[in-house]
Amino acid sequence: MKKAIKQFILASLIALAPVLANARVGEVIFAIGDAKLEGAVNPIKRGDSLDVGQVIVTGANGHVHIRFDDDAFVSVRPGSSLKIERYVFDERDPKNNQVKFTLMKGTSRLITGKAGQANKQGFRLNTPVAAIGIRGTDFIVQTDLDSTRVAVQQGGVTIAPFSQDCAAQALGPCGGARARDLAGSLSDAFLEVRAQGSIELVQGQGRKVFALPRPEEPSVNGGAHQKSTQLPNGMQGSQQLMWGRWSSNSMAPAGYELIGQNDAFLLYRNAELLNLPTSGFVNFTLTNSEAYGRVGRGAYERASVSNANFSVNFEEMRYQTKFDWAFENQKTTLRSHGLVTEEGRLRADSGRSNVSISGALSGNGDSAAYLFNKRLNNETNAYGVMHWQQK
Repeated sequence: MKKAIKQFILASLIALAPVLANARVGEVIFAIGDAKLEGAVNPIKRGDSLDVGQVIVTGANGHVHIRFDDDAFVSVRPGSSLKIERYVFDERDPKNNQVKFTLMKGTSRLITGKAGQANKQGFRLNTPVAAIGIRGTDFIVQTDLDSTRVAVQQGGVTIAPFSQDCAAQALGPCGGARARDLAGSLSDAFLEVRAQGSIELVQGQGRKVFALPRPEEPSVNGGAHQKSTQLPNGMQGSQQLMWGRWSSNSMAPAGYELIGQNDAFLLYRNAELLNLPTSGFVNFTLTNSEAYGRVGRGAYERASVSNANFSVNFEEMRYQTKFDWAFENQKTTLRSHGLVTEEGRLRADSGRSNVSISGALSGNGDSAAYLFNKRLNNETNAYGVMHWQQK
């Protein structure tokens, strides 16, 4: 029995190690007016460190900006109370990342950082009436005890009232029939959750309800992420979308999310905030590609692609692509039509496609990439990756 207790205590300490090893989780980069930590006498000032468990409280003229260790940004606006519930940032093993805040009252703007980008299932913001999960996001929350309003500047959120399907103690976005998504493409709109559980989309009033950011706050999609000037070893493509050959120990480069994989390739996208166009029909030019053929379980051998085209209707959020793939004495035309999701991913319509693809648009929609694979009737498999840029 004593041995079991010791093992339990040891396991608990190991689980808490990421939190204990990093007591400081962020720093105040701007503070003005009536702003302090709950229970403290002195006001918050620029350069103060913040820890898990602390509550930032602002009065009628108080305003605080926080930069967290993963480059996340949080603005606590006047008349607000925000608690840092949990913060674990593990750059070496992103699945350990956990970020949780509670906005008890007032208004806060949040730009998710590396921890939330790498593990969206580990991020949560709670209010008295609702839970908010993210997709890589810049969003504003306003709440009191009776209602919560959420507006998205870039990316997307999932919001749901607390219920059996949405526990306050959990992390990540809630599911269930009452969960609703909101994307930054719905400008000047917000979702409102009432204490009794109702959710309403309100359009055309966002600017009246949510105050504009102070000049000291980062611009949309600005300041939260530093981009590398070089691609990681073995990678091809661009800073937005890149790919590499598959291996059993492949890992997503820092700051990138896995978009797709097949037997030959892995495709990654820069985990920046999304700001896709909402109108226009755009044709893209093929800027780079790799194609292979494989017979049975044999070696991958070079193939070619030609007559390639790719286009996106941003108003309808749909794409279409077609190209000729040739290998030895074989040639076939491959095509795919489908939906562009709110996350900028490509989702094929099976009835209008004869090839499997997995891909996405870049954060601002000016480039795209996808992996493709097709099993032909004679045991030959077609593989490849296509990278596109707006004309």
